[in-house]
This record gives sequence, structure tokens and C-alpha cells, in this order.
Amino acid sequence: MPKNSYKIAMLAGDGIGPEVMASARAVLGGLAGPDFDFAEHRVGADAFEAAGAAITDAVIDACKTADSVLVGAMDVARLPAGARQPLRTLRQSLEVGASVRPSRTFAGVEARCAHIDIVVVREVTEGVYSGIEYAAGPDAACAVRLVTRGASMRTARIAFAEAARRRGKVTAVHKLGALKLTDQLFLDACREVGGDFPGVEFETRNVDACALEMVRHPQEFDVIVATNAFGDILSDVAAGLACGLGLAPSGCIGERWAYFEPVHGTAPDIAGKGIANPLAAILTAALMLRHLGEDEAARAIERAVEAVLAGGGPRTADLGGDATTEEVTRAVIAQMNAG
Repeated sequence: MPKNSYKIAMLAGDGIGPEVMASARAVLGGLAGPDFDFAEHRVGADAFEAAGAAITDAVIDACKTADSVLVGAMDVARLPAGARQPLRTLRQSLEVGASVRPSRTFAGVEARCAHIDIVVVREVTEGVYSGIEYAAGPDAACAVRLVTRGASMRTARIAFAEAARRRGKVTAVHKLGALKLTDQLFLDACREVGGDFPGVEFETRNVDACALEMVRHPQEFDVIVATNAFGDILSDVAAGLACGLGLAPSGCIGERWAYFEPVHGTAPDIAGKGIANPLAAILTAALMLRHLGEDEAARAIERAVEAVLAGGGPRTADLGGDATTEEVTRAVIAQMNAG
């Protein structure tokens, strides 16, 4: 049977982005299954400083014609006011509806919880991060929290589909006491979508109570669905309870296009030193493969990462070791080849 072949757009970004994206590319290239054609494109603050644009229409077109997109961290804080925001542009142009961020413990890695396995599904196009801000006088400013039924339903559908593949429970978070109109609309949309998934349990929780219970009883949660800012915060809580951002992948999913990125930032203090943890990027590549329907290849990568960590293999400083990025990457590839 011929191998499947995929065209992957790689947007390595800034800081440690190019280093860990190189690791993800090496692991994908080491798979015995599908083949890949990688096309690299410059985006982010470095791209802006070099060429005056953090992301171009040509890059967006390349992403749309690729089978999938891998994205490294970008130092958007370095971009001047008014510059085109690369991540917001990606989300809008690729029409993604939600960020999917799994957080779980790994054997051999110290975590704050004995066991956690949570997926946070976060709406990523609107909410407080809609980008609608304006001055309200010399000493005040406003940000608009935009919530629409369409975006909420798209996000909820991704969350319920994820839960149907997992343990069958969705928790929708809100702050109805303070955000009566916007959060009621969000919950109504989630509840409506839930009607199409009769086998999935649906509950709602105040966002602050949800954060508390994630710390106290994380085993109660399967999939959490949230508006933009709430989901941004809760997904970091979940990652912190598990094994940290160094093992946190994510994907931004739409009906037609998707892109995948590790959760961590650019880490400029260690950029270029060859000591960045590549495992979040490698696990992000596995998420991408699962989205492409390559479940066996995705599981091969995940098993290799699990084996390296559980078996006392090389790990970078953030996980208590002293290995280089390349050493960890080679160990994962060796585990894949070992079966």
C-alpha cells in the first residue's frame, strides 16, 4: 500500500521556535508511515524586523494550500502598535473555531497531581481578545467582549466531539453573575449543540469554581469548553497541574483548515543555546497527525515520548535534566525505531 504524503507549512516563529520546530520536523521525518513535504516560512517579530511584516498574504496562501500547518512561538509583544498580528491573522484567515489543548501527566515526570487528563477547548476568535478596544477619555479605555452564537456553537461542537472520543463529559464555564448576556448566550449555544451528542454528559460551572476544583479534584473533568480568556487561563492551570508547558501541545481547529502549535512561549533567555525542551513541539506534531487521520503515526510519536520519559531518558533542564534539544529529539526517534 502506498504511503500517504502531506504538504506541511512550517512557521517556525521567534526565540526557541525554530529549534523546537526543527525537532518536530525531524521526528515526523523519522516515522515509518506517512511522507512529508515541508515548506518553511518566516513569521513573527524577527520577520517583521527583517522585512516589515510579521505575516504576509503569501504565507497565508501557503497555509491554505498545505495539508496542515505547524507553528512555533512568536514574540508578538515585540511588535509595534498597529502591526499585523500574526496569530490573530492566522486564526481569522484559516477560519479556526477553537483551540484544543490537552494536558496530562506522564510517568517519570513530577507533577502537582498524581493523575490528570483534561482537554480545554477554547473559542479563539472573539471574547475579550476580539481586538475591539478604544479610548474612553484621557484616563480610561474599553475592551469589548464579543460573544456570538455561531462562534460559540462551532467551539462547542469541537468540544462535544472530543468528549465523545474520550470519557464523555463536557464542562462549560461561565461567570453569569457578572456577564449575564454574553455568558448566557454561550451556555445556550453549548446546550443546543449538546443535544446532538446524547451520550455526552453536560454540566456548567462558574469559572472560578472550576479553577478551584481543577486543583482539588482534577479527575472530575474530561473536556472543558470556554470563551476565549477563560479558556486561555484554565488551559494554563491544567498544564501547570500536569507536567508544565514543556509537555503542552495544542491545535487550532476549523471546519476547513487547522494549525498546530506548542503552548510555550519564545523563551528568549535560552534561544540559540540548544537546550530548549522539544517535547511540546513533538507532541504537537502528533496532534496534527491525528487531525490528518494518521492515528497510528500519532500514537507512535506519543508512545516514544512516553517511553523516553518513563525510562529515565534524556530530558532538558525544565524537566530536571541537562540534555540538549538534539539529544532529546534523537532519543524520541530511537524509541520510534525500536517499535
